[in-house]
Amino acid sequence: MKVKRYFAPNMRSALEMIKTEQGPDVLILSNRKVDGGVELVTADELTDQEEAQLLERSQQREPSLKEIETADPAPVEAATSAADRLMANATGQTNSVLWTDNSMLASMQGDLRSLKGLLETQLSGLAWSDFGNRHPLRARLLRALVGIGIDTTLAREVVSLVPDQLDYDAGWHRALAALVLRLPVTQDPILRQGGRYALLGATGVGKSTAVSKLAARYALEHGPESVVIISLDDHRLGAHQQMKALGRLIGCPVYTLGDASALPDILEEMDSRQLVLIDTPGAPPGDPRFRELVERLDGFAANIQFYDVLSATTDYQAAAKMFRAVHDLPIDGCILTKLDEAATLGPALSALIGAGIPLAYTSAGQRVPDDLDVVEPQKLIEQSVELAQTLPLTNDPVIFEQAFSA
Repeated sequence: MKVKRYFAPNMRSALEMIKTEQGPDVLILSNRKVDGGVELVTADELTDQEEAQLLERSQQREPSLKEIETADPAPVEAATSAADRLMANATGQTNSVLWTDNSMLASMQGDLRSLKGLLETQLSGLAWSDFGNRHPLRARLLRALVGIGIDTTLAREVVSLVPDQLDYDAGWHRALAALVLRLPVTQDPILRQGGRYALLGATGVGKSTAVSKLAARYALEHGPESVVIISLDDHRLGAHQQMKALGRLIGCPVYTLGDASALPDILEEMDSRQLVLIDTPGAPPGDPRFRELVERLDGFAANIQFYDVLSATTDYQAAAKMFRAVHDLPIDGCILTKLDEAATLGPALSALIGAGIPLAYTSAGQRVPDDLDVVEPQKLIEQSVELAQTLPLTNDPVIFEQAFSA
């Protein structure tokens, strides 16, 4: 490595001088103010031997260089400081400050992120292999749970509860029982207790169909005069007409509102009705309109309970993201729809377990009021297993290694 110093009245002049003589790819080791201007120290490309020596010295003197792994502004400053001290050790200059351009820092950060990802992948692979050697039963059960769509992290938590000395069948039943216990449920709150309920969720998840089934089921049990339906869905074509047609069939009043501002007056007028069901416009939980609607309805102080409607066809990442978006909202429960369209129930159930939101009803099919069931956790887990029997086996080791990633 050849080190060279440059003196100039200012930084711009010094940089132009360096680029003219050594090109744009030169390594700038340090810069400092001196009498009459600035001094920059540069070096040509390091040999392999010099790089090894520099790395060895850095490991001995700078164990904190792992801080360079992120691309946030604060860690970049820490990385620059660490790199400055490293170069100072190599050149014998302890009072200099490293200067380099953003492109060099970005390249370093990208390389370090890639290295970090590679190391994490290798470590998770080793951890999975070690887990399989030490706990063969649990490893086999983890594969089986992932095979029915259970999230890898949840699957690892569940199999950790299974004693190693059990045989596979006993261990499998123990794992399924752990899932049953972890699934939060609430027993038939709407049809058993009545009250005021707003059904929320994205377009197409089955909110209106769920409202129809609940209203018809309650009317059959308690009479049509006990139910009222309020539709706030003015976004979907024909939504109001659909609800009015349902109201005529079961004999209950249906109010269609283009805006929620009139809702308190209607609720006061319908105070004698035992069950009030509010069908809302389609908006996923991550949409600002979802939050705005919940906060507005909750602000009416009208004892409205909120139920999120989730399609069983939703993948785990999307479902978990939706539940994270509503973790600070007063969501009282969930209705899981379209079970008849789902290839597996594991992803949706994993997201529900992770969110801790109680599941009240499941829906499969379009028949009103028949295709609506009160949740039985054991039956639902068994249904997940039955559905998974038609799926191809999951053999990708990367999927299982995810359970052991940091």
